[in-house]
Amino acid sequence: MKTILKSSIFENNVLVKTFEKDFKTSGFTEKTIAIDYKSVKGTVTEMSINGLRVLVRDVNTEDYNVDVHHDFPFFKLQFEIEGSSLYKPLDKNCPEVYIPNNHYNLFYLPKVHGTLSYKKGHRKTLEILFTENYLKTIIGKNFKQILHRFGTAISSQIAFFMWQKSQPITTDLQNHIDEIIFCNYPKDLKKPYLEAKIKQLLILLLAQTNEDINKNARYNLSEIDYNAVLKVEDYINTHLKASLTIPELAVIAGMNTTKLKQSFKLIFSTTIFKYISCLRMEEAKQLILEEKFTIAEAAYHVGYKHPQHFTVAFKKIYGYVPSHLICDRKVF
Repeated sequence: MKTILKSSIFENNVLVKTFEKDFKTSGFTEKTIAIDYKSVKGTVTEMSINGLRVLVRDVNTEDYNVDVHHDFPFFKLQFEIEGSSLYKPLDKNCPEVYIPNNHYNLFYLPKVHGTLSYKKGHRKTLEILFTENYLKTIIGKNFKQILHRFGTAISSQIAFFMWQKSQPITTDLQNHIDEIIFCNYPKDLKKPYLEAKIKQLLILLLAQTNEDINKNARYNLSEIDYNAVLKVEDYINTHLKASLTIPELAVIAGMNTTKLKQSFKLIFSTTIFKYISCLRMEEAKQLILEEKFTIAEAAYHVGYKHPQHFTVAFKKIYGYVPSHLICDRKVF
């Protein structure tokens, strides 16, 4: 299995990656690579578990493009925690794959030959690559019958998307993501832990592919309104510390406050206020775990003047107080 990447950011403009068939490996490997390209700087953590390839990106980018070609069918669950990605195939009859900021999708492409585009900014992702054979190992040889629509697409070699439009990352999904990204167990424990967590996550989502969800009935919005709400969501993500108000966000969207609240809830299945609160708590959680912030420092960073108010809001979302994160941090 081989991937060819072409871009001016690479040495000699080309990067070739090869993998064992079906991403097979005898054990568990993990390595964090420092990225220092012209337009991309940061880290990429690569994990290989038998049948899976897991990537965690944490990079700062300029606008850049990468021509990509895989010589194998492509199965991927992709979470754009921050930033966005757009894949445009050379074959105009093949579908594009667009995943905006704080969105995700699970998809299958029989062939990949096109261009990936990234925008300037901070990009953080969790990407899980697997193969048809891996589906057999977790669901069974008759997985194509069990997964109806997905199975039909694979048999017919037709592109498949769990969602026609990538969906927002819910709080529950973010918790799954955190459990994978922030796993600090020793290697011998980390392998079975991640295998179980990824299998649980994939089965949870794959089961939903049987539902007739791609009609997206709740997306009864024009493309203009949909993009306007995404613009608001992007503004929220980049101004979490600010005092965000509905009237201010309505101006950014170019619609009245009532329409904005209704449209936002259609897309994100929650209110603007709850969405902002969840983002702030998630940001604070990562600062405490990753950057070793104190509770007071994390609270201030996400816009809370009083740590006790932050603690109440945190517990309301996660069911435990933020000091629990400090205890976990000490364990490892």
